[in-house]
Amino acid sequence: MYLRKSKKKNGRVYLTIVEGYRDERGKNMSRTIESLGYVDDFQRQGISDPIAHFTEECARRNERRRSETAPVIVKIPPRQKIDKRDSEAQIELGAAVVDGYLNRDLGLLDFFERRRTARKVSFDPYRVLELLVWDRTAHPSSKKGAWERRGLFPRKCPFSLDDTYRALTYLEERARELVLHMNESIERARGPRDATRLYYDVTNYYFEVEDEDGFRMHGVSKENRRSPIVQMGLFLDADGIPLDYALFPGNVPDVSTLVPAMDEAGMRDGEHVVVVADKGLNASANIARCVLDRNGFIFSQSVRGADAGLKGWVLSERGYAPNEGGTYKIKSRQAEKAVYVTGADGRRRQVKIPVKQVAFWSRDFALRSQHERAKVIEKSLRSLERGDAGRAFARSSARYAKATPVDPETGEVGKLAWTLDEAAIAQDARYDGYYCIITSEVDMGDGEIIDAYRGLWRIEESFRVIKGDLGARPVFCSTEAHIKAHFLICYMALVVMRLMQKDAERTVGSRPSATAVQTALSNIVGHRLDENHWLFDYRTDLTDTLGEAVGVDLTRRVLSKGQVRDIMASVRKTRS
Repeated sequence: MYLRKSKKKNGRVYLTIVEGYRDERGKNMSRTIESLGYVDDFQRQGISDPIAHFTEECARRNERRRSETAPVIVKIPPRQKIDKRDSEAQIELGAAVVDGYLNRDLGLLDFFERRRTARKVSFDPYRVLELLVWDRTAHPSSKKGAWERRGLFPRKCPFSLDDTYRALTYLEERARELVLHMNESIERARGPRDATRLYYDVTNYYFEVEDEDGFRMHGVSKENRRSPIVQMGLFLDADGIPLDYALFPGNVPDVSTLVPAMDEAGMRDGEHVVVVADKGLNASANIARCVLDRNGFIFSQSVRGADAGLKGWVLSERGYAPNEGGTYKIKSRQAEKAVYVTGADGRRRQVKIPVKQVAFWSRDFALRSQHERAKVIEKSLRSLERGDAGRAFARSSARYAKATPVDPETGEVGKLAWTLDEAAIAQDARYDGYYCIITSEVDMGDGEIIDAYRGLWRIEESFRVIKGDLGARPVFCSTEAHIKAHFLICYMALVVMRLMQKDAERTVGSRPSATAVQTALSNIVGHRLDENHWLFDYRTDLTDTLGEAVGVDLTRRVLSKGQVRDIMASVRKTRS
């Protein structure tokens, strides 16, 4: 590269940085790399000798290019041993991708920078946060474990383990602000989100403690544990990207979480939002809240637990429209739903609202129900053979074992005998393959309603990702504030994971699993060659895609410390 000085007709000198090269015929050519401006304009800006200034700049660029393209020569004595005490022998450059999403899409660096002067802590809470979210995304461990691995993080972590725990308290106090800021930042970076349809569900996390503390409480565990639990409600937008979450004590029933979770999340003014949820959330209070807010709902409706009228309508063949292959059939009807609302006088009144009921039968769903019931029957039979059907029935593992007060062998009255409940099995078999959906969206097409409800798989998968890939359990925290901060970090990691999956899908046409993303990022590890260079030996199409998403090159085999610093600095710049 060299500086070209072009004298114009008006006598002014224009400067450009030019690069020489040879074309395919071997002829010397040149091309403009950067147009700089007029000499006199630079002089007015305070550069006394622009020509000398930009000549030196060309020299610096040429030297940088030579250093980047020159072979890296590392001399390693054949008898040199591995230093067991070297905590910085490796570097995890996959953290640059996660860091890029935290800053560019979630705007978290900006959030903390704006509060820099107001904070009264000696450490930088954002440095702690980016380490903990990276650890949660790549190789989930305890907060102590993440801190101990800080030497692998490609940015200095000048904070103590005590600072790490103090940061949890700092984050928990600002959790609501952080979630709102993240949502606003995502919209600025990516455009408006589709929140006209919100998916909601609840899961819980058990703790290996015996005593309740007001937050970790005994409740209905999804994993059939007897330990205290904490409830988490999660909202996803129509594209499956997390929108908000709420935490509840373990003794709060699932059905009672929707209204307070909606209060925390808030709904957009003037936008009709349809809440989609499973039958566990189908309750009068939740329906009333959605309708009174002039929003809508799509809830599944239990057929087995419905009244006789709804059961008869669902099971009747009349009105069903099957598809050509006979793999499913569907019908709908207009109806009314009685809900109870509390008036200004504090009295509860019954109000009937118009709804649409959609009944659906699926062959796949029927086969799955038959398979699941066969497993319960087998468990019931084994309990009868062992003679412990009473205990198994109490644990709900032998649901089809029935107690009768007459011994079938002796006819003795008063002695309980356990037998297989054939009537219950036949009754349950009637409902194989059927389910029902109730919705306030009476003008929505049947197929659209079913498609909207089917989107709930995304939230079920999100819970699997949080509990599995992101390792939300076990929770190595004991205070309520630290536990809540832990779940905030898990939520942030889930948002980043979903955005990475979405960007990868947009590029390659198919969405990689969370496990694939985690594997790709955690394997982008540099091994130290000498004091100034790192050797990388892992690259896939997915790592290329994830690097491109945040504007960094993860394809290089060798990077200097300076180049790693440049990469980490680049992901802190705002998205263009």
